[in-house]
Amino acid sequence: MPDKTDVAVALCCLVFIGVLAVAAYWDRTIRILHVFESLPYLLTAVLSLRQRKLGYALGLVAGAFWLWMAGFLTTFVRNGFERLDILVRTGSIDRPDILIAVPAAVAMTGLFLSSAVGYARLRNKSWRDVMPFAAAIVSVPVFFVVLFAAFAPQYLGMFRGVLHR
Repeated sequence: MPDKTDVAVALCCLVFIGVLAVAAYWDRTIRILHVFESLPYLLTAVLSLRQRKLGYALGLVAGAFWLWMAGFLTTFVRNGFERLDILVRTGSIDRPDILIAVPAAVAMTGLFLSSAVGYARLRNKSWRDVMPFAAAIVSVPVFFVVLFAAFAPQYLGMFRGVLHR
């Protein structure tokens, strides 16, 4: 039976899928990308509600990976919070497409944290749990890089500095 932590994982996934949908509505060039990009979050929500270790592993890795990309490889998150500051101070916003980074970052932070708590509270942990986490650590970045290459190659540029170090 899912508990509040599992529901939090699923809710964070659904909020992020909603953000992807709004962004795709605004920019038709990323619609297919965002449809496929939502799939791991949907899978994470379902698996976590079933209290599967792979669901928590996917949530941890997907949350961390998105925050790393959007917060450290690009200025998307920082720019989103700058837009939020402008909105609070002035009551208006010039770039809602950038402001959308705020709920995305909150959802991904919540996904990461609630997935960690969800896994930590499981009673049947063992050394074999390294397998779903290893699978997630490999598959999540590969999945997103392949998606970017297939549907939005302009986003691959964010990885140049990482690959050439």
